[in-house]
Order: sequence, then C-alpha cells, then structure tokens
Amino acid sequence: MGEVRFAIAGDPVAHSLSPLLLGLVHAHLLSLLGKKEVNLKIKSLNLVPSTTIEGALAWGYAGAVPSAPDWEYTQAPFGKFRTTTLMQKAIDAGMSIEDSEERFEPVDDQDFTFEAQGLDAHPQPTLPTGFLGAEIWVNLTSPLKHQLSSDAVSAIDASMENQCVNALRWDGQGWWCAGLDGAGAVALAQHFGITFDEAPVLSLCGGGGAARSVAASWLDAGGAVHAANSRRTLPEDLLLRCIGPANEAVFGLNFDSELNAAKAPIVVNATYRPLTGDLDSMMASMVDGELNGRWLLVAQHLACWETLWAPHLEDFLPSIDLLLTRLIHAEAHLQHYA
Repeated sequence: MGEVRFAIAGDPVAHSLSPLLLGLVHAHLLSLLGKKEVNLKIKSLNLVPSTTIEGALAWGYAGAVPSAPDWEYTQAPFGKFRTTTLMQKAIDAGMSIEDSEERFEPVDDQDFTFEAQGLDAHPQPTLPTGFLGAEIWVNLTSPLKHQLSSDAVSAIDASMENQCVNALRWDGQGWWCAGLDGAGAVALAQHFGITFDEAPVLSLCGGGGAARSVAASWLDAGGAVHAANSRRTLPEDLLLRCIGPANEAVFGLNFDSELNAAKAPIVVNATYRPLTGDLDSMMASMVDGELNGRWLLVAQHLACWETLWAPHLEDFLPSIDLLLTRLIHAEAHLQHYA
C-alpha cells in the first residue's frame, strides 16, 4: 500500500486548513472505494514554517521539522497527541455529513474544469496510475510560490514560468509540480454559474503567486481579466493581456486584503482565519457578503488531487459544496474542544 507524507509549507502556516482538507478527501475516497481500491495511507500531516523553498524541500527529504508550530484550531502543537486526536475526531464529524449544505450547492449542473493553466504548452506528464510506496505531497503558500525554479522538478503546466507553484508531488521516483490556484478559481466560478463561452470578465486584485495563477488560468479558459488596483502588480507580460473592462466583471478575487479592490456581483476574499459562533453562523458566513476564502481553498485543493496527486481518482472526489460543508462541520467540532 502506498503511503503519503503531506505538508503545507510557507509563512505563516499555523492557520492553514489544508491538512484537514486532505484528511477529509482521503476519508471520502475510503468511504466510496475501500482501502484496497484507494491503496493510500496517510503517514503524516505537517505544518512546515519556512520562508524559503529550500526549507520546504528539506522537510520533504527529512520528514520532520525542528519544532512543530501550534495549530490555531487546537491551540496545541501540530502533529502531537492532542492535535492529532482532535484532527481525527474532526474528520469523523465531517464525514458524518452525507449531503451538501443547501446554500453551498452549485447554481447549475455544468461540468467543472480543474484543468491547470498552460498544460497545452507542456508534454503531458507520465504520472503513476496508482500510488507508489513512499509519496510526498506539498502545498506551498506565501512566500514560496514564486521561488521554485529547478531542473530537478518537472512542471506539468506553466507554473514555474509564471512563478506560481502551489503543489508538489514526489511519486517515489521524481518531483512534479503545478500551480493550481487558477484551476480552482475557474472551477469555483463555474460552480456559481459562470460559463466561459462568452469571455466572462474577472476582477482581480493582487499580483503574487496565486493571483498570477488565477490570471493565467482565467485567460486560458477563454475569459478576460481586469487588473484592479493592488499593492503588487502582475508581471508585465501577463498584465498586458489583462484588458477586460472593469464594469463588465462578473466574478472578483481579492488577494490584497488591505485594498480589496476587486468589484463584481460575486467576490471572493482569498484570506481566511478561524471561525467563531455556532454552526449555523459559521455556515452563513460562507455566503454572506464577500465569499470566504475557504471557497477558493477547497476548490484549489480538489484541483491538486485531480490534476497532480491522484488523477486516476478524479471521478471519485467530493464536490466543492460537499467538501466545504464537511469542512465547516469539522471546524465546528474543533472549536468545541479548543
């Protein structure tokens, strides 16, 4: 049976929900297919505080960090007994929910696209059709997304060129990478009923790795982008393609939380922090006003599974709305104990 060590690396990472999402998706696959068919065991979940890509890769080879940070959702060291126990209880609580929250369901029945940007320009990867003995999966967050540039890592898309890598995989033989924030954003827009056959305009505030990935993916999907005011601008070659009219934007993404300059009928604020209140208020906060960053987090996490980590299981992954529903129930369980 294959085993995977997973980490979210960057600075800060103490607020990250990516390990919980990975546990929920793995549990979902086990519930549908069983252990033999999934053929994957989670060996460890990790938070890796690092300001350099070298630090993230060092964890990949060593498998440990000098000092585990406290996870904001348990107020205890990540990977230690209390956090590990509460994490499993939270996953069980999430998996007890079989149906999506009605308020989270898609606007229509169109097929979602988790296609990574720039795939046509790259040879299609020969990823394993199953899991090998020792897999390593890594999500990268700020400030690491722009730092990876190595011939030792095979990119399946244009993420190294655009400096927007957010996912890594060691398949037992070599390293692969992709930038899937953009694929998640496209799928999320489709979830809310936006189709790409009429060049929908995205209002985008930000210029970092995630924003670059989103801009490239949105344009490649057939949409147009308006670059809203931000403290950090997109690279010039990408910015020259972002000529969509601001007043026609149908979807917005704010990666610059200080300016929040993206304007559209539907706007996602990419940042997120631990929720407060009862379960119903937590659910309501996902759809009241600007959409919570958990929407984008869930969508890009599913894109990682489908495109890089486990493409052979793409037909069995949970939907965006079901995974978000289970995530909020899992968080509510953690809040009860924390």
